[in-house]
Amino acid sequence: MSASLPPEESGQFRQGVIFMHRGQFERAHRCFSDALEEERKTADPSRMIPVLLNLGNASASSGNPTHAAECYREILSLLKRSPDTKIAGETLVNLGNLSREENEIERARAYYLEAADLLEEGEDDVSRGVLLSNWGLLEQQADAIDDAIELFNKAIECHKKTGNEEGLAATWGRLGRAYMHISEDKHAETCFEYAAGHFFHIGDPAGEAEAHRCLAKVYERRDDHELALMCLSKVFDLHRRYQLLQPDEDHVQRERLKTSGSQQL
Repeated sequence: MSASLPPEESGQFRQGVIFMHRGQFERAHRCFSDALEEERKTADPSRMIPVLLNLGNASASSGNPTHAAECYREILSLLKRSPDTKIAGETLVNLGNLSREENEIERARAYYLEAADLLEEGEDDVSRGVLLSNWGLLEQQADAIDDAIELFNKAIECHKKTGNEEGLAATWGRLGRAYMHISEDKHAETCFEYAAGHFFHIGDPAGEAEAHRCLAKVYERRDDHELALMCLSKVFDLHRRYQLLQPDEDHVQRERLKTSGSQQL
C-alpha cells in the first residue's frame, strides 16, 4: 500500500468493506488486519483510526468482542492526540454495544449517555441515528419495549433526514422485532418489508435474508404457511448465492411448514 494513499482507498480496506457487506466477517477481519499492519508503519492516528474502527466492527461481528474492545479503546487513546467528536461518539456507541451484548445494562447505558452528549454537541444526525437505534436495543433487552419503540422511531427519523439507508435497513428490522415481541404482527410485517427493501438496495444479502427470515416467522405465526415458505425460499436462495452460513433453524422451520402444509391437504 502506498503511504500517500488514504487508508479508505487501499485495496485491502475496500475488500474488507465488501466482505462486511456480504456478511463474511472473518474475511473482512483478515483484510482490515493487513491494512492496519501497513498503517501502523505511518504512526499517524488519522490513518490508523478508520482501520481500527472497521477492524473492531469485524471482530465484534465475527464473535471476538475482546479484540473489538481493544480496537475501540486504542481509538479513544489515539483521539487524545487527534481529537474528533464524531469518531469518539461512534466508538463509545460501539463499546456500549459490546457491553449490551454481555448484558451489562448499566455500563452500556453509561457509554450511550456519554456518546449522546458528544453527538449532540457535534450535531451529527448520522451517528445520532446509530446511537438511538442501538440504545433502543438496550431498552428492549431491559424489557422497556415502549421506550425501545420510541428510540427506534427517533432513529428512523434521523436516518431519513440524512439519507442513511444502512441505518434505515437495520432500524426497521429492529423495530419489527420489537413489534413482534408485543404481538403487533401487522406493524412488524411492514417494518420487515421496509428492512428487506433497504438491505436489497445497499447490497447486503445477510441483512436481506434476515429480514425475510423474520417475515417468515410473522407469516407462520398467523398460519399463512404459503407466504412463510416463499420467504424462506428467498432466505435459502440468498444464502446459497452468497455462500452464507445457513442456520439450522431455517431447515427446521421449512420442514415444519412443509409438514403442516401436507397435513392440511
